[in-house]
Amino acid sequence: MAVVLADRSLTVYVLAHPWGRDARGVPVPPPPDARPAARGTWPGAANEQADGSWTLRADPAAWPIEPGDVIGDGTRLWTVVTALLKRVPGFSAADYVAIVATLNPPEVP
Repeated sequence: MAVVLADRSLTVYVLAHPWGRDARGVPVPPPPDARPAARGTWPGAANEQADGSWTLRADPAAWPIEPGDVIGDGTRLWTVVTALLKRVPGFSAADYVAIVATLNPPEVP
């Protein structure tokens, strides 16, 4: 098992979950240019994968993180695709949030 050490500070911007609803009860997403509110900044790491996606690791204090939330490190912004809280039995200091995300805007080769 490899340990990925924190190499940056990650700020989590969370969307309102669940979305608001209109008069008919249909979920209404926020405007596409609206930046979610920052919930906090925690230690984390980010690695680009061969397929162009990114894997991020965040402190478990950042949980919950949902698909569509935005994470930034001061230089880059990512949109969360999936997030999963990983717990290490018997050693809570090694707990982390595993995140798959896409870079915003994507890098163009």
